[in-house]
Amino acid sequence: MKFWIILAALLASPTAFAEMREWKTADGGKTITAEYIRSEDGKVTILRKRDRRTFTLDLDKLSEEDQAWVKQKEEEAPAGEDGKEADEEFSKLLSGEWERHEGHDLKYRIFGDRKLRKSKDAGYPLLIYLHGRGGDVMTPKEPWQANVFSKKDNYHKRECFIISPQCPDVNGWNGDKANNVVKIIEELVKKLPIDEKRIYLTGYSMGGFGTFHLLAQEPKLFAAGIPIAGGGHPSTAESFKKVPAWVFHGAKDPTVNVNLSRLMVEALKEAGGEPKYTEYPDGDHGIADQVLKDEDVHEWLFAQSR
Repeated sequence: MKFWIILAALLASPTAFAEMREWKTADGGKTITAEYIRSEDGKVTILRKRDRRTFTLDLDKLSEEDQAWVKQKEEEAPAGEDGKEADEEFSKLLSGEWERHEGHDLKYRIFGDRKLRKSKDAGYPLLIYLHGRGGDVMTPKEPWQANVFSKKDNYHKRECFIISPQCPDVNGWNGDKANNVVKIIEELVKKLPIDEKRIYLTGYSMGGFGTFHLLAQEPKLFAAGIPIAGGGHPSTAESFKKVPAWVFHGAKDPTVNVNLSRLMVEALKEAGGEPKYTEYPDGDHGIADQVLKDEDVHEWLFAQSR
């Protein structure tokens, strides 16, 4: 979507949100009231006040005043000139291809561009994708739905590290398998330039159940989660009510009853959380592609930070 079309729809009033301000186009013809999120490589990411939707815009399309303001914000950022650097073992895995690796009793695929071997600041986001029952992420050239995040157009806008673990059985992402996913994440945080405040989790079907499970088990680890066509235990909602979650399910799902997602969403709301929920009226179980190809989903996920 072109910059001018985006801004034409973004008219709002001032609010009291942190870093909320009025932005203007270079010609002063359009304005938007939005919250500053971050800036890098000549682009700025802002969060629209009206519906909390994020947009990443070319900085030179904004007014000189806005450009100067962003430059000042960058200069005021905590010192981190040396950034973080990947250690030798994991640096080799950052090839711009889906590499195979294993550790902590799990095999997994990992994706990262070569330029991510070193960061300028706090680091890059880490995204974890949990596959569904019977899925095999090790055999294909790219690991199924996880490859949506590494597609060129997507990745150019949201550079990150991506991992897709292989579940050794069909009994779910729980017990030692869930614990080992956490151990892999903890190792990657130590050995890659990862921003610990931007670790995201998503999964489909069995992976959707796993997403609910891990969000409840490790609420302080994840910045946000997207469970797709899954479910969980409503009794766990209290533990991760503060973690931003966007839940998806098809109303006509014959494999995983839609009520399992509905109950989790209601439990989170009753606990004081504010989950997003999208239910496709004619959707069946195979909604993962539809969800993960939605640009709004990516923008929302990568705007979240602990």
